[in-house]
Amino acid sequence: MDPSESALGGVETSDLHYGIANRTLLKSVDLSVGAGRSVAITGPSGCGKSTLLGLLAGLLKPTRGTVRIAGEDITSLAPGRRAALRLRSIGMIYQFGELLPELSPLENTALPALLAGVAREEAYARGTDLLEGLGVKNVLGTDTGALSGGERQRVAVARALIGQPQVVLADEPTGALDGKASTAVADLLFSLPARYGCALVVVTHNPQVAARADQVLTMADGRLAPADSAGVPR
Repeated sequence: MDPSESALGGVETSDLHYGIANRTLLKSVDLSVGAGRSVAITGPSGCGKSTLLGLLAGLLKPTRGTVRIAGEDITSLAPGRRAALRLRSIGMIYQFGELLPELSPLENTALPALLAGVAREEAYARGTDLLEGLGVKNVLGTDTGALSGGERQRVAVARALIGQPQVVLADEPTGALDGKASTAVADLLFSLPARYGCALVVVTHNPQVAARADQVLTMADGRLAPADSAGVPR
């Protein structure tokens, strides 16, 4: 994606820096992902990829720079308002799904909407529609602990979408899956921008997964750079 394109409705960073304990993890990171677009970020473990997702989600506050979600600077918001915006505008998907085992798949899916104040009936109706649309309506009556890895990630995607977010962030979403399940979840993930009009940012070590994105970036030495087809910084 051309960095000059507007990320209105998506996510955008400007001169983003982050450091902790006298260690600089990110240096002047500029990123722009518009609505309906996807970016994959690759790079070695410990290079700051997950830290960047934490900043995009408003879970971390940058040392310097800004993060804008749908044009709103979240770095200037108080913690409570950041949390409210996260529920309203950002969906998160983690490597192991991070589902609550004591809740059913439908309850896990509906939880963010309920926390955001959506009425229970509407939240459960949205969750049922999403699980059906993502091909896992069959898990509605299943114990969450009995789900396969691929099913867990599909439920996690449904949970990320329940609030109708403008930005979806995925941290190694296929890292715990075998080849067939990884391919199926990657197919699903990269269909989301077109299906739901969201911006998608995926952190991954898998070059085959990364290659599905509209743009592939590599993080090295705390900076983002375009990657070639092998995932190597240019």
